[in-house]
Amino acid sequence: MKLRSILIGGCAMTALLASAAEAKQESRAYFATNPGNGVGKAATITIDGSFADWSEDMMIARNGANNMATAFKGTHENNVLDIYAIYAAWDDDNLYVAWQMCNTGDVWARPGDGPLTDYGKPGDIPLIVALSVDPSKQGMTGLLDSGDCVWVKKAGMGTTFDPASCHVDHMLFMSGKPGQGDPAIFTPVNAKGDTNYGSGCHLFAANGVSYQRGDGFLPAEYWRQKTTADYDANQTLISDPSVIENIFDIDCYDNIINNDVAGLKPHDTAYDTFYEIKIPFKALGITREWLEANGIGCRVIGTRGESAIDCCPFDPSIIDNVFECYGADKSTTGEKDDLDVITYAMADIAKIRDLSNIDPLPDPVPDPDPVPDPDPVPGPGDDDDPITTPTDDTYNVYYTGTRFSTPNVYIWDQGDGDKKYAGAWPGSPMTQVTVEGKSMWRYSFTPEKPLVQPMVIFNQNGQTGDLVYENNGIYDDNGYTGKKVDITTGVELNYVDGAEAVYFDLQGNRLEEAPAKGIYIRVAAGKAQKMMAH
Repeated sequence: MKLRSILIGGCAMTALLASAAEAKQESRAYFATNPGNGVGKAATITIDGSFADWSEDMMIARNGANNMATAFKGTHENNVLDIYAIYAAWDDDNLYVAWQMCNTGDVWARPGDGPLTDYGKPGDIPLIVALSVDPSKQGMTGLLDSGDCVWVKKAGMGTTFDPASCHVDHMLFMSGKPGQGDPAIFTPVNAKGDTNYGSGCHLFAANGVSYQRGDGFLPAEYWRQKTTADYDANQTLISDPSVIENIFDIDCYDNIINNDVAGLKPHDTAYDTFYEIKIPFKALGITREWLEANGIGCRVIGTRGESAIDCCPFDPSIIDNVFECYGADKSTTGEKDDLDVITYAMADIAKIRDLSNIDPLPDPVPDPDPVPDPDPVPGPGDDDDPITTPTDDTYNVYYTGTRFSTPNVYIWDQGDGDKKYAGAWPGSPMTQVTVEGKSMWRYSFTPEKPLVQPMVIFNQNGQTGDLVYENNGIYDDNGYTGKKVDITTGVELNYVDGAEAVYFDLQGNRLEEAPAKGIYIRVAAGKAQKMMAH
């Protein structure tokens, strides 16, 4: 078994990853994780729902078709969630993931039957792209810090992960119908690996993530599992439950790509659905160089809103309650509302990972141009040290967007136990003010101590993503504008990262240069600092 060393609280400990950091993989029949050691390839993808930019050598995982839970109980249902394959690509700025979903109901069902409703397309149900970016860091459980699963309204059901064998640190939730709801990336918020709808929730719109879907089927072969289960008129199972094991038998599959399988009608690939998503590296905190040197893990999961129905790479938790009854409809499968714990390995992107030897993500780069401390000796009389937090006791934040007509603001200190500064979610109403003749919204508060790593969300029947809080900063619907309101004059100032510093006296008058002596305000790279010159 392989062991890896993890630093916790400054102390080294040895953690055992399941079976030598080599979590199990299903490889029978047409199930495969990184088939042929495929890890995707470098390419730039246009997110338009077409698979024109994709090719078979980008495949990183594969299932068969018609081998999910509802193929054995609940075949009459709509929203067929059958994931066939995953693909991956990347360029200098973005990670791209695509997945092929299939619906072979038309080879046996009549037009208008459940599986072919809305032309067989997935509806407004949750799809999940789970990523393992940095296995040296805390893995996610899939739970909220309240104990429920993400995007699940009922306790005791949903999709979770065993961090010891299936590390996940980013969960991307989205609707099966692009344009519905507020898709978001969820990340851990505590030492257990739980998340929440506050600091753990990062909206696609605020982080440059986009996805789309289209019709059709990309893979060269289309292997459909042909076994079914038999029920009597009272929906009682009369076939042997072991029939589910046939999904692992390669002889129980037909290739329907040429529409020449006896007993089946020709398949129309317009019933199949292809998804693609663009995830900027900055949303994951990595670069192309880091990706290619270390690789990341990926799994795509389809749910009916309560629990997983299928996933790729495959995991046995997806079929452990196939013949149980769904709580709301006994004619359909209990897989829809059980609690799944995924333990099998992810598919790797860019590089086959050795989880026993992970290079952790680097710490954030420090300020390249720190202001020297004129009084480096700690202790009494240190009042003339540079102040890197706001000089006024009052903190302010401004909003000029149009998405929220009467916005609320939610502020928390991510570096201080998520301490809240505008009340519990959704925060507090903002006040309308005028700055330099411009109408904007402001919220002010006075903390007991300087903030460490403050964050902010604006919201009203919807919300922005998690935004880094810039004191006196002006935000619009896209985030921080790079502008601030001067704390001494109330004048709107433009800030450009990398620009030369400008200087003000304490009355707000601009100075030609930094004074040789006394207190003044230095503004540069989006920050205002109170300085002391000797």
